[in-house]
Amino acid sequence: MYCSIRRYQLVKGTPDVLREKVDTVFLPRIRALDGFVSYSVIVTGLGGDGLPGIVTVSVFDDAEQAKASSKLAADWAREMSGFFALQKLGEESGRIACRAQAD
Repeated sequence: MYCSIRRYQLVKGTPDVLREKVDTVFLPRIRALDGFVSYSVIVTGLGGDGLPGIVTVSVFDDAEQAKASSKLAADWAREMSGFFALQKLGEESGRIACRAQAD
């Protein structure tokens, strides 16, 4: 499995608006991608400038699928610019070397 982790700062809108748009618009799209395993949004709190941090974690079966999720996310964020704006701070991706789940 492969993971793509993206870090953002929410520069317009609220975490609640972002969550609602993720639930209603983005999740159906990312779930439809081949190899989809999971997607998470983490609100990391306020940074030194008072803006909320957002981290997203996409998990897919292979590297190309994880890469495709990053393009989907970027296109979707531009589409949602009337509701919120994200400043991308960074992205990391790679093979998941170890994973555990609750029994």
